[in-house]
Amino acid sequence: MTTEIKKEYVRELERNLHKEGVSVSQNEDGLLTLTLDGKEVCEVTDSGGVRYCQDDVVGDTRRAKLDRVINIAASTAEYVQLIAKAPQLKASGLEGDFRLLANFNHMVLAGHPTKYGIQFVTWEQSPDQTSLAHGHYYGPDDCADNYTIAKQDFATRSGLVHLGAFLTPDQLTEVYRSIHETLENNCPITERRKKRLEFAARKIEQGIPDLWARVELSIQEESELKPMQPPQKGGMQFV
Repeated sequence: MTTEIKKEYVRELERNLHKEGVSVSQNEDGLLTLTLDGKEVCEVTDSGGVRYCQDDVVGDTRRAKLDRVINIAASTAEYVQLIAKAPQLKASGLEGDFRLLANFNHMVLAGHPTKYGIQFVTWEQSPDQTSLAHGHYYGPDDCADNYTIAKQDFATRSGLVHLGAFLTPDQLTEVYRSIHETLENNCPITERRKKRLEFAARKIEQGIPDLWARVELSIQEESELKPMQPPQKGGMQFV
């Protein structure tokens, strides 16, 4: 990254982490540090990496928070560098600084730098590529996942990926819980099916940095719906 791109990356990352409720501050080197319970647990480099000590992230909550920071840092570094190199998007009636990030099957994905952060937009493009219509806007101030959501929207609107191929993190969390309930309740299943379920669970774990926090929230919401029952054999246990 150039010096200017690094500065923009740090600014954008700080915005994204604040959206997640993550407490960050800049150290004397201008890098961001994450603080939990009054203690610095990791440092984000200006190239998108994250430095930390394993002893500082012991426990599911701390690990989930760190995983979320790592995911946001990598995603932010990706789109900040792409936008810095992307050409201007030109179309009739379009005003402002819009950068063309992707173009396929008469659909475009654009990044729009603003003083509040970077906004992403998907548009339908006319066959002669002179006009845009039916924009879907993401950000800049609602969540840290606008870039990922906009990419998925572009992929489905352009036909690159079928809409049914995507499940939301909340949906995948419930799938993950169901898998573990099946595996841990001694259900009679074949070894082949067991391996497939274990593989699916690992893939979900890799794809959702804050999975354990989501699982705990899902279990808590269910526990509030009915009186506490005596512990049952099997099921996901948290201590």
